[in-house]
Amino acid sequence: MFTKLKEIEKWVDKIRTWWKQRNIPQEIAETVLQHSKKVAKAAEIYGKHIPNITMEKLIKMGKRHDVAEYKEKDYVPWEISEDEKYRREKTVIIELQEYFWKKCELLHIRIEFEEQKTQEAIIIKNLDKLDAAVQAMEYEKLWHHNVTTFYTWTLWKLNDPILIHILHILLKKEYSHINSYDQYFALLECNGDETIFKEKMKKYDHKK
Repeated sequence: MFTKLKEIEKWVDKIRTWWKQRNIPQEIAETVLQHSKKVAKAAEIYGKHIPNITMEKLIKMGKRHDVAEYKEKDYVPWEISEDEKYRREKTVIIELQEYFWKKCELLHIRIEFEEQKTQEAIIIKNLDKLDAAVQAMEYEKLWHHNVTTFYTWTLWKLNDPILIHILHILLKKEYSHINSYDQYFALLECNGDETIFKEKMKKYDHKK
């Protein structure tokens, strides 16, 4: 079992297709594993503001929403249909579940994420999309201007009003000298309150 877990971690720690296609250098290109960890962290912060949320499930879903990509390709939307992508990834999840234990919750969490019928699944889907825009902001600072299409794409995909508001604040780029993820996580902590966010950024500058 330990060997299998190490194998999964190794193969999930691969560069995301989005960044490969935009020629982001390998040494700074975000991997699927890094992405999943950031989505889980965002979920842990943002989930505190959501009433009646199951935090444990929310964080697990954030960590595992892309686990099928240890074996399947990290497809981008125009490469394959959503139905075919889901079918292929579900096959991998079933295989993993059978390998570990029959009652493993992995398949249930993955299906719940895809069906988008629960509060937890909707939040993770939004945070998953938003992460791409935040990462793109960091690449744009390094003169990779071909990533800016992620901003309009993400705004189109988001359906959480607070997260849309957060992205609009980030897109003002008032604090470009501060890491985009530090700004993003601060905004999640204050639930998108721009006044509190600005105070946090002043303190951040002071600490620096």
